[in-house]
Amino acid sequence: MNSATLNTGEYSGEYNKKLNIEIDRLVNMNVDGFIVALPFLIKKIKRDYPDMNVSVSSFARVSSMREIEEYAGLGVNTIILHEDTTRDFKFLEAAHEFAMKNNIDLELITDNSCLFGCPYRRTHDIVSSESTVTGQNSFWFEYPIMFCSTDVLNDPRNIIKMRWIRPEDTYEYEKIGIDRFKIASRTKRTDWILRSIKAYSERNYDGNLLNLLSFPQGNAMPRVMEKINGPDNYRILRDVRIDNKKFPKSWINFFKYNDCNSMDCNVCKYCDKIADATMEIAGKSIKNYGIKRFDVPIELIPRFGHNETD
Repeated sequence: MNSATLNTGEYSGEYNKKLNIEIDRLVNMNVDGFIVALPFLIKKIKRDYPDMNVSVSSFARVSSMREIEEYAGLGVNTIILHEDTTRDFKFLEAAHEFAMKNNIDLELITDNSCLFGCPYRRTHDIVSSESTVTGQNSFWFEYPIMFCSTDVLNDPRNIIKMRWIRPEDTYEYEKIGIDRFKIASRTKRTDWILRSIKAYSERNYDGNLLNLLSFPQGNAMPRVMEKINGPDNYRILRDVRIDNKKFPKSWINFFKYNDCNSMDCNVCKYCDKIADATMEIAGKSIKNYGIKRFDVPIELIPRFGHNETD
């Protein structure tokens, strides 16, 4: 149910009939709730099952108070906030105050490794959503990952700008009143999940912070290029290390008093300084990383399709 598009199925009476049957089937299986991104689905589920728990997915990209008010009006129980809001403490404080008054839970994703302000995110949501639609071109790899991987390859400091949450910093959100954290792990092995649960429950991790993040740029992208005999530039991303214990104790406080949405990263450079203090590539400080611009190889995209041989 967690899709960014139904490909206009809403306009079909037959589609709606099948959708109702599917919702009924899941409810009769005693599911705990639904996580959905589309207001249409929220309204349909809540109309037929008003007591069913419905969460607004991160795919809805909720990032403003007005959006929260609108979703509250639809009767949702939980809102998983847009990852880009994770360090916007002024917004989070206001969102929590509203949520408390309206009996809504707010949830933050801990291990997101999307680019901050990612221009490829909407495309990625749609590509991912259409991947299970019958009749569409099928594929085995979501190509927007190649775009963001190239941005990280060209400047690994982009990783620090991503809106993940360190285990040690969860306390700062709990002080606001937000105490629901989601470890996105559907593609991870059990040992990875257990490691992350341990780190976040103990609010402590001694090691490479990337071991707690999804980081497809360094985990998946090099393997994908090997599979299609593509350029080997992305291999270096396997060698990135972020020493979680080298973060300044109060590093997160910067975001409490500065609005990243109205600042130029090229002027601010706060995250660059944090990167210089915490990051290594192949055992060398990020300060010594020579940035060589690499253009995203868009000509490779057809190779990600199941029906392509070239």
